[in-house]
Amino acid sequence: MVLHVPLDKPVVTSFGRMDARTTVLVKVEADTGEYGIGEIWNNFPSWGMYEKITTLKYGIVPMLIGEDPLDIAGVNTKLLRALTVLGLQWGALGPIYQSISGIDMALWDLKGKHEGKPVAALLGGDVRQPVQVYASGIGPDGIEPLIESHQAMGVTAYKLKVGKDADKDFRNLQRMRDMLRPGDKIMIDANQAWDRETAVSNLLRFQAFQLTWIEEPLCCDDFGGYRMIRERTGIPVAGGENLYGERHAMLALEHGALDVIQPDLSKNGGISEGRAMAEAARRANVPYAPHFLGGAVCLAASLHFFAGVPGGVWLELDANPNPFREKLFTAPFVVKDGTLAVPEGPGLGFELDPEFVDYYKIAVSAPE
Repeated sequence: MVLHVPLDKPVVTSFGRMDARTTVLVKVEADTGEYGIGEIWNNFPSWGMYEKITTLKYGIVPMLIGEDPLDIAGVNTKLLRALTVLGLQWGALGPIYQSISGIDMALWDLKGKHEGKPVAALLGGDVRQPVQVYASGIGPDGIEPLIESHQAMGVTAYKLKVGKDADKDFRNLQRMRDMLRPGDKIMIDANQAWDRETAVSNLLRFQAFQLTWIEEPLCCDDFGGYRMIRERTGIPVAGGENLYGERHAMLALEHGALDVIQPDLSKNGGISEGRAMAEAARRANVPYAPHFLGGAVCLAASLHFFAGVPGGVWLELDANPNPFREKLFTAPFVVKDGTLAVPEGPGLGFELDPEFVDYYKIAVSAPE
């Protein structure tokens, strides 16, 4: 199922712009009629929905027929063993792991519903503790309204988009620091914009703002460069949304590339691979902060994940308007005192709003 809505204000990054919000939802149904819902990341590129649907139809769904949907580990292992090498050969780990993410998320939702337990409880956690969030996706233009609206929600940490214009980035950081209280945190995200020397030069200039981290200053797989930036600037480095599964995360950790790892449950292989990434990080004494820039299904999964997997420090929350985060569920999320509550119902604990889904659903099919 694909939901799509044009944006009045595009979301701009160092590598492009998003003129519409699109979310791809996956429904996995057992022969008992029980089902689960998952989400596949689909922000970039604009045609990404077609490759996800095609990968699901021809690569993944045939492998699921006849499998036990409650054996999440078994299904996950089967898919990863069969498709990881194919993805490396094809050069398309992204579409494969993103598509598996939606399936895995849906299986956890289904299992929780079957057992009458929240996913957080299946992971060994407690839904009663709210999750602290930080506001992201701010800038490069119009930063004040987003900061002010989230200050009113009690948010105390903010992430600014940088990477296109260093002078403008500096001015934005000055303005952000002026608006925030002394103890509030500032992170920045370059979205892989810089080369090594540009990154070091800019970050030395930005040191005065006491950055909590710089996210993806270089290409996501330049692990040696990340380590060099940590050593030369003293600014912690974060990344992980573009690492595909435990194997890739372990490479980054073994190279000493990261101070914070950021699994995205709709990209890296779902809840199962996200947990493996977080556990690998814990063994390396590195905390995790889930990456999130999608719709409400992934947000629900990320909340359960944070509540159930030790080692989390913050959950990302896109500060920009997103109807698929704000209106997709019958009971929308509300930020209070800088935190979000973990849904308490079985599975991921949500109900889709059928009228909203019908209104924004578009017809997209895989080629025959």
